[in-house]
Amino acid sequence: MKQTKMTMPAHTVAQPLLWLIACSLVAIHTTPAASQVTAEAAPPATEAKSKSKFLRMRNDAKGTPVAMQTSIARYRPTDGDVIVDLIGAVHIGEAEYYRTLNRQFDLYDVVLYELVAPQGTRVPKGGKKESTGSPLDMISWLQRQAQATLGLESQLEKVDYQKQHFVHADLSPTEMGQKMAERGDNALTVGLTAVAEMMRKQNKISNASGKNGVAQLTGADLMDMLDEPLELKKMMAQQFAVSGVMEEGLGDTLNQLLISDRNAAAMKVLQKQIVSGKKKIAVFYGAAHMPDFEKRMASDLGLKPTKHVWIDAWDLTKAGKSPLKGGASGLMLQMMKGLSK
Repeated sequence: MKQTKMTMPAHTVAQPLLWLIACSLVAIHTTPAASQVTAEAAPPATEAKSKSKFLRMRNDAKGTPVAMQTSIARYRPTDGDVIVDLIGAVHIGEAEYYRTLNRQFDLYDVVLYELVAPQGTRVPKGGKKESTGSPLDMISWLQRQAQATLGLESQLEKVDYQKQHFVHADLSPTEMGQKMAERGDNALTVGLTAVAEMMRKQNKISNASGKNGVAQLTGADLMDMLDEPLELKKMMAQQFAVSGVMEEGLGDTLNQLLISDRNAAAMKVLQKQIVSGKKKIAVFYGAAHMPDFEKRMASDLGLKPTKHVWIDAWDLTKAGKSPLKGGASGLMLQMMKGLSK
């Protein structure tokens, strides 16, 4: 079959790629002033007119954003003593954020964690640093660049996955490939469709700019702000906090592959843990997974939300250094910056 060569303007490729940087921080985890949060003492969740939020901004007395927060949301049955806490995460955060989470994990019978890796994989102490040869290595690279620029730490390096009550609850790369094949997809079709979907989403966001009072972040914006890490950090935090922005930003194809398929796998592990007699369970996944998990708590298990606790994940008063100063990574980012114009 004769292949048709396809070309796109450079900026149409760069914008979705840069949006993927933002999405990767709360949705995709690959093999690569807080005190202990006692969920028992958490305030009751406020009644919500729509779905719960799992990311928000914390402002000071003057209304200036000073932190981005993630939540611990508790779910319980009408009758019974099972507790399931959804612990939403960002995959890079402040060192104190991960210290707080490590203390929190000790309160559970079992902690189910995400990791796109072979079944039963346990992250070595300090994180897994070698390349896996997976297409998701690009996402890991993007996360590392964002980590250095924003002055944040890696979840894989700071969370103690060696605890005996940690249980892997995710798909392997092979299983993700099988899910794609079942839908008639492969890496190429998923990639092309995902780029088109993210472009459409970004066009809609741009057209609706200003309606929610939050400036819209494009690929060009991200690149221009690499020389101003603190401003970039604040802007990205604002984007994360906009209701639904991360699920919408991924698009239907990536949402199915990176959220729905993996959440379904995690729910099977959760059900097994409940059947085995575990009473207090944490599901530790990226914050973008949580709206879908919340739906499954109700539909699959009949659990209802009862409490919310908020933890500072990003300190919006400090950041790292610009990544554009030399080296292979700096050169690549400079090229991306040029493409985004």
